[in-house]
Amino acid sequence: MPEGQTTLHPSKSWTSASLLPPLVLAVFTLATRLLFHGLVYFADGPHHLRSILDTTYIIQPPGYWLFNRIASLFPDPIIAISAMNISFSVAGVVVFYFTALFFAGRRSAFIAALAYACIFFLWFSGEVHSTYVSQALFPVATFCALLHYERDKANWKLILAAVLFSIGAGLRPSDGLFLVPMLLYFSAARLPKSKAAIFLTLITLPCLAWVIPTLIAYSRMPGGIQGVFAYSRDIATQKSIATGLNSESLANVMRFFVPFLVAFGPVLTAAALTAVRRRQDWRVRMLGLWILPGSLFFILSYISDAPYLDFLTAAVLLLAVGVPRLMAVTALWNAIFFLGFAPIPSRRLSVNTYNCYAGHFTRYGIEHQWWPNLSTLQGTRSITPSSGDQRH
Repeated sequence: MPEGQTTLHPSKSWTSASLLPPLVLAVFTLATRLLFHGLVYFADGPHHLRSILDTTYIIQPPGYWLFNRIASLFPDPIIAISAMNISFSVAGVVVFYFTALFFAGRRSAFIAALAYACIFFLWFSGEVHSTYVSQALFPVATFCALLHYERDKANWKLILAAVLFSIGAGLRPSDGLFLVPMLLYFSAARLPKSKAAIFLTLITLPCLAWVIPTLIAYSRMPGGIQGVFAYSRDIATQKSIATGLNSESLANVMRFFVPFLVAFGPVLTAAALTAVRRRQDWRVRMLGLWILPGSLFFILSYISDAPYLDFLTAAVLLLAVGVPRLMAVTALWNAIFFLGFAPIPSRRLSVNTYNCYAGHFTRYGIEHQWWPNLSTLQGTRSITPSSGDQRH
């Protein structure tokens, strides 16, 4: 195991940790997100805004009713979504820092949190008007609350974990579903049966507050609830590698691995070594269960864009928190990639795969409203913004 990862006990408590590192991280994250903020029509922005103006509060399944409903409570939903996403980014980095203190010292935790703030698709998510970056906060906040409960045995922290999960699942329901195995494991391995039942109930009941309105909203739309299931079935089957090898299923696999390797390449070996060597530790098992279900779904069924990986980013970096030098390399590399990427003119499939599935989610993509399509890039000589697909 890499030096610094021999123990998994908190080096400092929440209250005794210095306020300077999280303050620096918050200021850094806030400044970067404000500096490179994206235009509203980029990504899913127009769909969210249209649903708010139409008072349906849902877009394509799973709907994102809670996200749109919260934004609708403010006079200007455009500003509301921007403020929400920047807040999720800043709070997520700070909470990640305090979570990392359970695995390493203050210096290593700070460097890991800096890397968390710089992961290119996480940075991108905080700049555009979509739901992705909510998962920079709520999964790691849920995990942090569970670690605090295990240490202190304070029931309110268990309740807090349930509430945080319910909110995060409401903002991105599919990502919430991917976290369920981790929560079931914690309930079975770390809680008495009676308390586990209460915990799972506390998770389920608040979720009804967004599940029921979402279903009602879909029932009023053309196609109704049946259309939701038809859409989900198409995602899970027609685009799945399990139904056979074709261009769509292979592209789906690449949409996972290309951004995953670009973002985490420097620390992947350290993370894998921790996962194997410390597999008997319940916290490492939870991190594995945090990562694997969603990853398998993305590889075998469907992933649309690199920001789908937001929800598992914290878990990958927590596994590698004990290698600060490699983590610093990760932070620097991702910052350089996000800020300095420009598309490489080529008709080579490998180059354009890199352009589309990683380079798209950078400052270049935001500034040029660049939404490239792989088949388009392969069929043209130019890959300037005008040659790619753009969403308006």
